[in-house]
Amino acid sequence: METEILSDEELAEITGYKARAWQRRWLEDRHWHYVESRGKRPLVGRLYARIQLGTPVEGQNKPPADIPQWTFDLSRVR
Repeated sequence: METEILSDEELAEITGYKARAWQRRWLEDRHWHYVESRGKRPLVGRLYARIQLGTPVEGQNKPPADIPQWTFDLSRVR
């Protein structure tokens, strides 16, 4: 079962850094919200990370694919 907070390995994979200081810098540069533990480990919520990365969240409704696209029509303008 997954925890609500990203693991050290997951955070290193997302940021590309194993050092906590560089992970915090990466998160700050991209305006990600996080909380620091007593050991200065950045704690990032799993749901927040999925939203930031654009990963679909379970139970989230997808928009219907058959919605017609609106187009700008100037054919009746004089």
